[in-house]
Amino acid sequence: LRALWQRREFIRAYARAKTQAGYRTRRLGPLWEILDPLTTMATYWVLFGLLLGARTSVPNYLGYLAVGVFTFAVIRRSAQSGARAVSANRGLLTSLPIPAVILPTAAVVQQVRAFIVSLPILVIVLVSTGEPVTWSWLLAPLAVLLIIPFGWGTALLLARWMSHTPDIGGVLPLVLRLWGLASGVMFPITERISQLDLPAWVEYVLVYNPGAVYLAVMRDALLAGYTPPGGIANWVAAAVWSLIAAIAGVVVFWRGEGTYGRD
Repeated sequence: LRALWQRREFIRAYARAKTQAGYRTRRLGPLWEILDPLTTMATYWVLFGLLLGARTSVPNYLGYLAVGVFTFAVIRRSAQSGARAVSANRGLLTSLPIPAVILPTAAVVQQVRAFIVSLPILVIVLVSTGEPVTWSWLLAPLAVLLIIPFGWGTALLLARWMSHTPDIGGVLPLVLRLWGLASGVMFPITERISQLDLPAWVEYVLVYNPGAVYLAVMRDALLAGYTPPGGIANWVAAAVWSLIAAIAGVVVFWRGEGTYGRD
């Protein structure tokens, strides 16, 4: 951790360079950071809101969907890019005397920067759908600060596992999309579960799984007409998940330090 802090300037520069390098391979450049969640949101609105009728489940479905898509995008991207950070950059680890933890950390920083760039679009969507700007919006930065350590810890865990088992990368996108569905990105999943007459513990797990918790605190802050299940307990759960993920990620990744790039 001390070595990581000492190289914080390198991490910022590396994340910025990776972002700019990605822009050079795309014709739309930085506009893709905005178009990606917008096209995803449009697809979900047609599939779930229009065809499956989910738009009647909440007062402002478009705002509900926008918060879910934009928020879960930073979690999903942090997991995906962080998971590949070590296995895709073994040459860098063998040529530079840097701790391997820098690579997944820089990947998460890169995704957080992209999320911040897209935030004005989220605000425009919310305001254009009639969502009032209230004092509770000031809680949104706190929600983001809780999401970042969770995304970092998840990236570290996946980077450690994927460095030794590259096959994880093949199933990870599917797992993350299923996780988003189970977390209620597209519609309130608990309402659908209640119609299936499943045990109460299933609903409890869905409500307090980390993906659902972080979506709930963001929606609690930004949506005036929607109250997520769980109430204030969501904020407590968000802090707990952040702490657990960060500690677990650091410990598990640190135990493999010295083997990355050499096995």
